[in-house]
Amino acid sequence: MLDRKYLRLILSLLALVASSSTLSQAQSAKAEGSLSLLGDWISESRLEGGFALADGKRLATVVVSQGDHAVVRLAAEDLVEDLERVTGKKASLAQDFEPNKGGQVIIGTLGESDAVAALLARSSVELGDLQGAWESFVVAVVGEGKKANLLIVGSDRRGTAYGAYELSQAIGVSPWHWWADSAVRKSKSLYVSKNTRRFGPPSVKYRGIFINDEDWGLQPWAAHTFDPELGDIGPKTYEKVFELMLRLKANTLWPAMHEVTKAFNLYPENKELADRYAIVMASSHAEPMLRNNVTEWTAPKGHFNYQTHPDLVKDYWEKRLVENGRFENVYTLGMRGIHDSGMTGGGSKEDKIDLLEQVIADQRELLREHVSEDLESVAQVFTPYKEVLELYEGGMEVPEDVTIVWPDDNHGYLRRFPNDVERSRKGGSGVYYHISYLGAPLAYLWLDTTPLALVWEEMHRSFELGSRDYWILNVGDIKSQERGTEFFLSMAWDIERWGLDAQSAFLTAWAAREFGRDLAAEVAGLMSEYYVLNFQRRPEHLQWWMPYTRVKTSPLTEAELQQRLSRMLAMIERCEELQSRLPQERYDSFFQLVAYPVKASAYANLRYFHLEQYHRLFHADPPMARKHGGLGRAADELLVSLTREYNHEIADGKWFGMMAEEPADSAWRSFRTTPWVLPAEGMVEKVDELQQAFAAVRFQGARASVDAHAEILREAEAFDRRGGEGGQWESVQELGWSGDGIRVFPATLKSLSPEEIDASTPWVEYEVETRQAGDYRLFLELLPTFPSEESGELQFAVSVNDGELKPVSISRKSKTQDWSKGVLEGSIGVELAVDFAHAGSNRIRIYMMDTGVVLDRFFLHQGELAPSFSGPASLR
Repeated sequence: MLDRKYLRLILSLLALVASSSTLSQAQSAKAEGSLSLLGDWISESRLEGGFALADGKRLATVVVSQGDHAVVRLAAEDLVEDLERVTGKKASLAQDFEPNKGGQVIIGTLGESDAVAALLARSSVELGDLQGAWESFVVAVVGEGKKANLLIVGSDRRGTAYGAYELSQAIGVSPWHWWADSAVRKSKSLYVSKNTRRFGPPSVKYRGIFINDEDWGLQPWAAHTFDPELGDIGPKTYEKVFELMLRLKANTLWPAMHEVTKAFNLYPENKELADRYAIVMASSHAEPMLRNNVTEWTAPKGHFNYQTHPDLVKDYWEKRLVENGRFENVYTLGMRGIHDSGMTGGGSKEDKIDLLEQVIADQRELLREHVSEDLESVAQVFTPYKEVLELYEGGMEVPEDVTIVWPDDNHGYLRRFPNDVERSRKGGSGVYYHISYLGAPLAYLWLDTTPLALVWEEMHRSFELGSRDYWILNVGDIKSQERGTEFFLSMAWDIERWGLDAQSAFLTAWAAREFGRDLAAEVAGLMSEYYVLNFQRRPEHLQWWMPYTRVKTSPLTEAELQQRLSRMLAMIERCEELQSRLPQERYDSFFQLVAYPVKASAYANLRYFHLEQYHRLFHADPPMARKHGGLGRAADELLVSLTREYNHEIADGKWFGMMAEEPADSAWRSFRTTPWVLPAEGMVEKVDELQQAFAAVRFQGARASVDAHAEILREAEAFDRRGGEGGQWESVQELGWSGDGIRVFPATLKSLSPEEIDASTPWVEYEVETRQAGDYRLFLELLPTFPSEESGELQFAVSVNDGELKPVSISRKSKTQDWSKGVLEGSIGVELAVDFAHAGSNRIRIYMMDTGVVLDRFFLHQGELAPSFSGPASLR
């Protein structure tokens, strides 16, 4: 356990240097609402016309026909285990339906299950259009009283399995019961209400995850802890992954593919196991035709070149289709280099386009020969990732039935959305999205710090604009990304489930399921604060310089530093208080899902900023520097202790090797932060000697406070009025640096030129009170999103007091210096000159030009700003 002495000392220090910040009542209020992810259809009390799943004395019998799919039996067996987890009693598993008997849960696939057919023949239950639907299921009570039975019938094998797991979750078994050691609420009696329920089809056809950058968590954990006999991520680990995916209603997997892991298909059992679990296997954007190039391409790397060695490469792909073509797969088309590098071959852009089109044509011929002559029935995707996007936009043609998968910029902002032509393609569109990433400008592999509000805004916009066929989420090692993974997949299953308050609504429902209704709003509020603070700067990005460049200090002022650390400490205090109120059986899951990310991010900030002060004051004020150095060392000790608890103590050491604080080693240095070298123990004051000096500790900022220069600072959601036709500006709650962000809905509104703006254009207006007339500078802060259309420019227009329109255009191109700054700060900005003809009340109106603009807040100032002021991105 942690040495709480150091925690108390640091808490005391920061309580003196800054006013303590607590979670606002508004946040708690936002978190209120529905406390169930599934709906209230299970009761512990007997229901009229309902079905007794457990009545305190006996359990219902679970029935699965012998001829049904393997995954249906697997799901039924898991349901039996889940019932035992909840009730303490073991249910019977049978394969024959007894027509004159009640108390049976019949689980089966329409057209595949004799038990389902027998029950339907004796009942009048309405299944509607279930026949032939994609991954859909019906849950219905059939019969009454002692003759009542429960029917879970699916349209296909996954639909049936989802139905069984839906019941498991409804009775209180979390999808994360194994992966996060979630406690199960015990109950002797369980009754299902009588109404028939229809689920599906899903909003997105193929929905899944990408296990990636597994070097620092999943692979060492599997190799040393979970499957040491194999020493790798193999069938034993993938079986747990597949079960989790079904519980989350996912169906598609891009398996782990780094060099540290043996390729998925080099273990012959893996593909058979995936088929038993009805998981659709696919491969990453850089790995065509189900191949893992890093470990499976054994010829010289230079020969992975379709221009110079087409037969060698084609034979390599063909062998995989011969082995795996009989299974349900999604085939990645196209070609890039080994391990996510650029494609080798071709000279000019035109040559590369011709070569890539030939690659795809030949791949499709292989699919026709080894999978199906009807290519439109074969799921195929093409991902224009990195340099491939330039080739696609340069005129490359993709077959009509192939799904185009649009990637984000690796930091949660989608670079491209389908246009009118692309939305009409038979193959449709999809999304490849990151909540974990190893790459430029800086990696983030450690904690789940992508706000759910941002995931909702970007994925909802992508769905509105036509990306509805294939969603893949890069989840890194799975662990620490539990919340984001579930939220993303819940959106893919039902895009209408969450609205403008998505983050607070989901967090409250999730917390109620995991930790109980009594704590739900408070846990949700804590996690919302966690997302806000870590959106402002991820813990993996706590440096203001790029690798191999000169060290820079953070640009925060003294007040900003004190406020940030005060809020971090308030999070720790709140987390400790919530932890103290938890029953013991929920400690392990709370630690993994809440306490570790909250405390670890706070300790990382305390360590960074105190050590920064140590270096900043080393010559100017040595005594104060030594105090900060001691606190920095103490924060480091707390973080090390916390991580040790995760790896060694939680769940009796089950997760040894899973959690590694970033940066975990010196690999991939060009993408990762530089770890602090702690000052030697003898160069700093010990923490237990600092108690009398708490009040003297101060922070020295890099610049003067901006607030002293602000005439008006306004959050975007605090508008006075809005208007327009066909759409309007809406507040996406908890999106941005503070408060909410606003964007125009629906995203499908066409972009406008300045000449097309009129009274019907969606607008939002702010009334501001200025002390005097004259020229002002207006700074607007936006999220670093990309436009909804292909212009490459985020565009909107501003007018003052109904005066002349001033169009604003911000170039958005990834891999630039401005882009790097934007994703690290979570903000981009623009400055305008505005003229107020009179003092007093004035109006600022902002008009839509592109629906991709997310306005966070604005700042109004008259006169010169302090020389250190660097624009709106530093208004913190």
